[in-house]
Amino acid sequence: MLRKFIFLICFMALPSIAVAQPFHVRASSFVPMENETVFDSRYLTDSNSSTGWIENSEGSGSGEWVQFFFPAQVIVDSVQIVNGVDGGPDIDEVGRIKDVSVAFSGGQRQEFTLMDSAQKQSPRIRKFPTTSLGFNVRSVYKQKSVEHAGFAEVVIKYHRITPEEIKAAAVPKNGKLDTAVAGEAVVVKPRKMSAEEKKVLYDKMSKLEKKQVVLDEMKVFFDKFYTYFVTINEEYPRMYTQDNFLLESSTFENFRAMLEKRKVLDKYQSAVVSTSGLRFSIRTQTPTQVELWVKGEYTVIYDMKSHQVTENALFHLKKEYGEWKVKNKTEF
Repeated sequence: MLRKFIFLICFMALPSIAVAQPFHVRASSFVPMENETVFDSRYLTDSNSSTGWIENSEGSGSGEWVQFFFPAQVIVDSVQIVNGVDGGPDIDEVGRIKDVSVAFSGGQRQEFTLMDSAQKQSPRIRKFPTTSLGFNVRSVYKQKSVEHAGFAEVVIKYHRITPEEIKAAAVPKNGKLDTAVAGEAVVVKPRKMSAEEKKVLYDKMSKLEKKQVVLDEMKVFFDKFYTYFVTINEEYPRMYTQDNFLLESSTFENFRAMLEKRKVLDKYQSAVVSTSGLRFSIRTQTPTQVELWVKGEYTVIYDMKSHQVTENALFHLKKEYGEWKVKNKTEF
């Protein structure tokens, strides 16, 4: 792991001063344009319909997402969205997003439908205390010969949650504790399946279905894995099995302390990572262990510049307490 962190230092070229960002934005994928990235906070708030976030998935765009992280717990007052991106003659036509699922940091969710229009739209956002706001694409407006969809503008107005709002959010209603604000109802999360129920469902699946389920889980896992690695997230050592946790955690904490001492930790934490360029190939698979190749490139964005990092590694993952963990990794 130490070799990986040394590589990270060289890759990001430590400056003498790091500038902390007022908020942070991540996306599942994006399309580069003009040697920069159209996915960046200044492109989503620059009042320019020819720039913005364009998803870069192989499908219609369903399942892609963009997420905003706030500097503290806030209440979102309003959201204004310009649907689609008019990139002009230099890029292909970009479609518009139709159905959107909104996720709050507390687990609450809501949905809304955008119009197939370039006019600015203001969907109503629930008043939940949150430290982040995620927009998940559920469907897009279909157009012939259009491969990608996106937003030209996403302008979020918010205020830091006040003590009065915190108090109001905790007031019981009809004998039940409501965690919303200003009379908003809590969206109840669906019940999670038990381990026994998951096993029964898994046994009924075909071999191809089982492989697809695991591939979907791997995409989610490695998006977190590489993001946590680049941004020096405290969750990174926990992505390893118990046998490797202590070693990974010790090296991680030493590296993190060094960055903090040099006052450059914010630079790493504000980086944006996309794993859309990675490809996964399963070699062996059981319900609790997977061996797979991870090849391709993942993208790291910092200082408004995009950099590609090549990956060619064989991973052995093991399930511990129902979650995938890295047992070992061999780089080539």
